[in-house]
Amino acid sequence: MSEPNDNENNPSEDIDATSFASILAGVKRMREQYGGASVTEAVETVPEQASVSEPQPVSIPEPSSITTPRTSPIPSTSSRTTLLKPTAEPLRPYQQPAPVNSTSTSKHSTHRSASIAEILVSKSQTGNPLLKESMMKLTPWKFDSTILSDYYISPTFQILFLSLKYYKIKPEYIWTRLKKWNKGTSVVASQRINDRALRILLVVVDIDGHQEVLRKLSDICIKNDLTMVLAWSFEEAGNYIAMAKQLDNAPSKTISSIKGIRGVDYNSSVVEAFTGIRSVNKTDVSNLLANCKSVKQIVLESCKEDSENMLADIGGLGSTKLRNLRQVFSEPFIYNKQYNQD
Repeated sequence: MSEPNDNENNPSEDIDATSFASILAGVKRMREQYGGASVTEAVETVPEQASVSEPQPVSIPEPSSITTPRTSPIPSTSSRTTLLKPTAEPLRPYQQPAPVNSTSTSKHSTHRSASIAEILVSKSQTGNPLLKESMMKLTPWKFDSTILSDYYISPTFQILFLSLKYYKIKPEYIWTRLKKWNKGTSVVASQRINDRALRILLVVVDIDGHQEVLRKLSDICIKNDLTMVLAWSFEEAGNYIAMAKQLDNAPSKTISSIKGIRGVDYNSSVVEAFTGIRSVNKTDVSNLLANCKSVKQIVLESCKEDSENMLADIGGLGSTKLRNLRQVFSEPFIYNKQYNQD
């Protein structure tokens, strides 16, 4: 029966050494040993759960229970910023520039866009027969009083029209037009010579004895960077203008059709020349070279009569092909030259 009394006299033995109450009890004993003040008031302020006999295990929070600060999600549509400039402004998405309003373009650009679809004709060409008697009837065109040439095909292709009958009546007309075309000067500037623009003087030969007149016009064209094209009727002149518009709309195809594919060796050159004759093909040219051995012999045999012509024995050469060969090699090389019949 003495054990409870012993426990009451030694309350510190019932207190766990790891509890807060045991720490206070130890401090109290130390103060009593050294004559310190009582700590009864401090003990009374200890909460009741601190005097519990069974110590509560210290709970260590698990790593998973650590709360991280919540961050608001960044919207995907937020604009990026840059510090390359003095003021860090947000970079906006790139936007293509708006198309230029066609109504605000200059007259020169308007002419360029219009020339793609139609030919611009000067007001001075009103009543010209070529507008009604040629392929110009099927080609779109319109009058324009702002152009300097007579027929504006494109910025790099322009035509000046001249009739020899009108030129004989007013020879100063061509000089007046050239001065207007050169913007007030009769001298061709060096910049115009190197601008790669094709300027044509389209001449209709409608008079007799035109040789001397054409010689003078040729001299004018050379000095003014013009290319002279002759037409023997208004219909032919109109066809030239309409064809120029068609070829200008397809420049790459035109260049390839003009240049063609030229052979580099002798046989290829002969084949290219002879296939230009109607109904003669490459096989016929090969047979002609195999039997005649040279171009000279082919020409001589083609000009002979049918009874003496050995080309009739070559396979593939009928009467039509032989007649075409004879016609090509028998006609004069220069039409206006008188040849001796010896």
